Amino acid sequence: MAESIIAGITEQKPDLEVYVYDIDENRLSTLKESYGVTVAHSIEELAKEASVLLLAVKPQVLGKVLADNKAHFTGEHLLISIAAGIALKAMESQAGEARVIRVMPNTPALIGRGASVLCTNTAQEADKNLATEIFSSIGHAYWMEEKYFDAVTALSGSGPAYVYLFIEALIDAGVNQGLPRDVARKLALDTVIGSAMMVDATGKHPGELKDMVTSPGGTTIRGVETLEELGLRNAVIKAIASAAKRSKELGE
Repeated sequence: MAESIIAGITEQKPDLEVYVYDIDENRLSTLKESYGVTVAHSIEELAKEASVLLLAVKPQVLGKVLADNKAHFTGEHLLISIAAGIALKAMESQAGEARVIRVMPNTPALIGRGASVLCTNTAQEADKNLATEIFSSIGHAYWMEEKYFDAVTALSGSGPAYVYLFIEALIDAGVNQGLPRDVARKLALDTVIGSAMMVDATGKHPGELKDMVTSPGGTTIRGVETLEELGLRNAVIKAIASAAKRSKELGE
């Protein structure tokens, strides 16, 4: 995710000077070669060179990273965290005088089609504008209240995995019906991408578009009947609920 953000920033805002730090030296070399960024060798050095710090670490280690480097964060710094489940208040208590923005991006950011949701208690308007520019460079950026973030994490943060699982199932189903795998893959991808774009382009409710495909007594309604019998809708709702619950647990 950090790399996708770096790629977006360096492409869309080439005037910004980007510094990176990682405990993996090989990773730093790769990022430098790929995107022309400047390598830092510690978070302290990073904080001296950059006023905006993107914290792209696992939720389980974010607290330690903040605590160990609290002395380096000043009123000149804006911290942007993409760690799932970690609330603003928890980060603010370890952020010194720095302002904090919390973001939940998702993996389609890698191709510039991400959905990122942002929230803050302390950031200034200029901070918010800059954060919007950064995350708009890798897709769409939305500001919401933090109370929605567990649901956001479950839906858009984890959602790509559910979509990939559905696409994989479509491909395997096509192969099961005798289609060559490469053909089944192309058809499944075109179908999912085209359907999503149609919902977006028409503004119609997905149920209305579904009804347009389901002719009386036809093949589609028979398939929909089977999906309903097997509980596809309920399974998706429960999956989102489970992911949201896990997001809450990560923040505790």
